[in-house]
Amino acid sequence: MKEGYLAKIAIALLVLSVGVFFLSGQVGQVSAYTYTPQGCYGYNYSYYYWYYGYYPYYYYGYPYSSSSCYGYYGYYYYGYDYYSTPSKYQLTVTTNPSDLGTATGSGTYTQGTSASFSVTKSIIQTSSNTRYVFAHWSGDYSGVGTSGSITVNAASKVVAVYQLQYHLDVSSQPQSAPYPQGEGWYNAGDAMLLTVPGQILGGQDGSRLVFQGWNVDGQNLQAGVSLTVKMDGPHVAVAQYKQQYYLKVLTDQGVAYGEGWYDAGSTAQVYVSTPVSTAYGVSIVFNGWQGAMQTGSQSATVLVDGSKTVIATWRSDPTILNLTIILAVVAAVLVVAGILVYVTMGRRNYGKPVPPQYQQPALKPVQTPPATPSSQPVTKNTSPLKKKETPESH
Repeated sequence: MKEGYLAKIAIALLVLSVGVFFLSGQVGQVSAYTYTPQGCYGYNYSYYYWYYGYYPYYYYGYPYSSSSCYGYYGYYYYGYDYYSTPSKYQLTVTTNPSDLGTATGSGTYTQGTSASFSVTKSIIQTSSNTRYVFAHWSGDYSGVGTSGSITVNAASKVVAVYQLQYHLDVSSQPQSAPYPQGEGWYNAGDAMLLTVPGQILGGQDGSRLVFQGWNVDGQNLQAGVSLTVKMDGPHVAVAQYKQQYYLKVLTDQGVAYGEGWYDAGSTAQVYVSTPVSTAYGVSIVFNGWQGAMQTGSQSATVLVDGSKTVIATWRSDPTILNLTIILAVVAAVLVVAGILVYVTMGRRNYGKPVPPQYQQPALKPVQTPPATPSSQPVTKNTSPLKKKETPESH
């Protein structure tokens, strides 16, 4: 009976030892040896060792004991030597996109140690108008700095996330026009709003810019002063203006035509009408253009390559008045001369017989035709007539 009881105790201790073995760590080696105790006592012991100077391990002893202390009995003692090696874990450091290859820090690290990682470039230029900019870390580490560190207690992975950006190039035509605001680098997918100051700029000094519309990547788009550009790639936006100049046409006579705004480099047709003369015999005559051009033609062409002023000049023409005066004087002279000749000739011929050719024929008496007898009876005047006395009757 006692030997059966001892066998059960041995089995129980063996099972207990195996359980402790599997729960406490890795097995280094298992050894068994015989130990004969001197007396009746039980014991256990453990020792701490360095395994080849690198990794620590523990040595545990579990003796058998017996309730019987008679005689010398041999007891088997099973000792378990095992060591606990610290684990090693892999740290993977990558980039997104994965082909950038600028992250450092990948490797195998002992459990509990600190591992550092970083990016070698915060901006990666892939072309003149496309680039990647470091944004943040993801995975088992989060942060926005270009470097970081973690404690490795398991297999870990950190990712350096880069943001794709495109460049928006903004300009204006002509170069004297103001640049729209908004040129620069933008994240892919962003929508950018471009605007110009106004539809018409300037004009106070005879020069102005008139907005014509937007040109994006060589294509003419809307004519509005604002434009939304989606950054789905690099873009070139040009604000297109038209340069215009003011042509001023001045005159103090008649009516001038052609004044106004013209596109730079274009030609303008100017004309001035002749006024109606207000003075008898004096005409107002066009004398030519002065200012930005000199010509004697009332209708002329002006090259508008800047702000210009042309002036119509006039002069008075008294030709008709002068001719009238001359004719009047000549007529008066002729009249006076005729009168003088007539008077002079009359004085010379006074008292002289008139030449036969200048004598007027004698006037013959006009004979009265005889009275025609009337069919009416003539009533005789029965009143007595007084006889007129004559000188002879005295």
